[in-house]
Amino acid sequence: MSHQLSGEEQISEIKEFLAKKWKIIVAVIVIGLLAFYGWRYWQSHKLAKTIESSDRYEQLIANLDKSNPDSVNELVSFAESDDTIYSVFANLKAAKFYVEELKDYPKAEKLLTDTLSKTDSEVIKSISYIRIAKIQYQLERYQDALVTSNKVTEKSWMPVVNDIRGDAYMKLNNYAEAVAAYNIALVPDSVDESDKNVVKASLPTEQLGKNIKMKLNQAQYLKDKQQAEQEAEAAKEEAKQEVEARKNAAQQNKN
Repeated sequence: MSHQLSGEEQISEIKEFLAKKWKIIVAVIVIGLLAFYGWRYWQSHKLAKTIESSDRYEQLIANLDKSNPDSVNELVSFAESDDTIYSVFANLKAAKFYVEELKDYPKAEKLLTDTLSKTDSEVIKSISYIRIAKIQYQLERYQDALVTSNKVTEKSWMPVVNDIRGDAYMKLNNYAEAVAAYNIALVPDSVDESDKNVVKASLPTEQLGKNIKMKLNQAQYLKDKQQAEQEAEAAKEEAKQEVEARKNAAQQNKN
């Protein structure tokens, strides 16, 4: 006995299936269309928002006036309210204005810290950490500067990072660590030499290299001086203890 359906029976089953499932099928189609056109609308809206933010950002940058400290306020407000990449750019630019023009380091640090929560870009995060570390150095928070500089992940910034670390260690009178940091800045120790682009990017610029070498010479001198003073102090203490030991021995012999 054949189990194959005739043409009429197949049509009948299809009609029966559609009669039972037509609502689900229509719902799937509608949802699919809504998702497609919704996505296209969102992309279009997002693009329009980015273009609008770009234009506003450029306008605010043009309005920055070194002779008018309040001119940065609108840029800061824009950074707080905008949700595009231009919010990040605005934070960086405003922080730079606070540092270079107003010398207001705490406000600049706050803006840069806020930048870290707005981006996943390791490049931008590295730039922000470096600028925060420099600000902390200016505020004489040398230990904080060391901690912050350790958060930089981009290898291309290692000369700058270790230059900052060397400066911080100098202020902490830890000349041995300063020498080590400056040396790493000049000759990065974690570079893949097979990649010439990485090697080049990880070496300091000519001017930075000259500055680091000058500081390295000073750090090395102070390290040697500090070590000599520590050795002299240790020898002095040892001699003092030896004299005390002889006195005690002589006193015991008398008794």
